[in-house]
Amino acid sequence: MSVHAMTFAAFFVPGTVFWPYFAGLAILAVGVVTPLAGETRGAGRSIRGPKHRLDPLVRQGSLLFAISMAIFSADHFVFAKFVATVVPRWIPWHAFWTYFVGCALIAAALSLAADKYSGLAALMLGAMIFLFVLLIHLPNWFAVPSDRTRSTLALRDLALSAGALSHAGSRLAAPIPAFKKLTAPARLVIAIAAVYFGVQHFLFPAFAPGIPRDDPGLTISMPPWIPGHAVWAYLTGAIFIACGLALLMNKQARFAASLLGAIILVLVVFVYVPWTITNIGDVNSGLNYLSIHLALAGAALFLADALPENAAVDRAPASDLELKIAD
Repeated sequence: MSVHAMTFAAFFVPGTVFWPYFAGLAILAVGVVTPLAGETRGAGRSIRGPKHRLDPLVRQGSLLFAISMAIFSADHFVFAKFVATVVPRWIPWHAFWTYFVGCALIAAALSLAADKYSGLAALMLGAMIFLFVLLIHLPNWFAVPSDRTRSTLALRDLALSAGALSHAGSRLAAPIPAFKKLTAPARLVIAIAAVYFGVQHFLFPAFAPGIPRDDPGLTISMPPWIPGHAVWAYLTGAIFIACGLALLMNKQARFAASLLGAIILVLVVFVYVPWTITNIGDVNSGLNYLSIHLALAGAALFLADALPENAAVDRAPASDLELKIAD
């Protein structure tokens, strides 16, 4: 985007629309420029198994997650009054925490996109999202256990937290080996979320595939030019369940996490990009749904990056790994 185009947009597009798009595009630019400047994304991570065809995609998990966090950061500033109402009543200084979280999200997004201190950023980001689950989503879910949208929100953010923590574990395990233990619970959390989301596709095939509907007042449907809407919902649900079960059983887990991230990205391209274009002026009902799917794809790819190709490789001593890599 040129300077003149940005100036025009800043003056003639409402800030509630302009800034979320601008934040996401700015972080995308940082992520694109970083490799061009000689930095290799994921260079600090050790090789943990044979390469597979989805590895180039796996390395983009941090950028996908970063773009999403940047968009949500802008939301905290342009929709500050609404976001402040989500903070539990017993916590003081609602406005302060709204802006604080917004600053934390953009800082983490910059770190992940530029691949600078990304392990620490992912650790703090994962911990913060986990606090959202504990303080906001779980109490809301327990208040009305039968409310499917509340369970979706809780599992969704729990999966995002797990993805970020798995990335932190893979990046921080070298100086602090104990962080490697974050990968196993992260795998189980994302597995449970994938199975749950997959089942919802069979229960509600009329909704667009991906994360189940989390807003009772909004129904997102497949683009009209795509035939057989229910077929795609059932297919997506089956893939989600298969990937989730593979993760639960820890069988071809790295490939399952990679495939899960890839499938969500396919949905982004064919469902949520068209949906966002159709609702380009409504960030809450358009761009934010694109963003949350980017975040879930990033979380799955974070997990894939943290997992070994198979359990035997993960248990092998360093000398054996070196031999495998040399071969």
